[in-house]
Amino acid sequence: MPIVFTHTYPKMKIMTFAKSQELQAGMLKSKIDELQSALFFNESNSIVKLPTHVVSDVELDSEGQIWFVIPKPPMHIEAYDKEIPAKLDFFKKGKDFFVKVRGTAFLQTELDEANANAELSDEMKAKMNDEGVIAVKIKMQEFDLVDNTPKPSQNWLQASRSQLSSWFF
Repeated sequence: MPIVFTHTYPKMKIMTFAKSQELQAGMLKSKIDELQSALFFNESNSIVKLPTHVVSDVELDSEGQIWFVIPKPPMHIEAYDKEIPAKLDFFKKGKDFFVKVRGTAFLQTELDEANANAELSDEMKAKMNDEGVIAVKIKMQEFDLVDNTPKPSQNWLQASRSQLSSWFF
């Protein structure tokens, strides 16, 4: 949610916030595009819920919504909630970071919104129109970009010096 400042210089503060939000969204989009695969978790407490899925192709729109498709479940789609709390864990072997996204997932049984979204590629729209899948849109509420870079190891001399200083001081 945007923060509204009410002191003497609101325009300057709001522009700063909007720019940082745009930069953050751009960075997140590039990281997700780089990783491209995620685990989709349904976090609802419902009795009938979607299983965990591996998602390989995702697209983001300018509103920060993540779009993808999952295989249609064996039960009739009306048995599932249309709005569910969800989590996406983006990862790729060999990358030194990963992204965790939490938000609300919307099962798209009517594809009017997806087909009207000019930011989605024709490939994604074609996938969504396949009868064997369900389109999912996740409205992000929070995300974590986690740096997983290995820490440089100390040589034995530095490690010994650190150990000795911790004993005496």
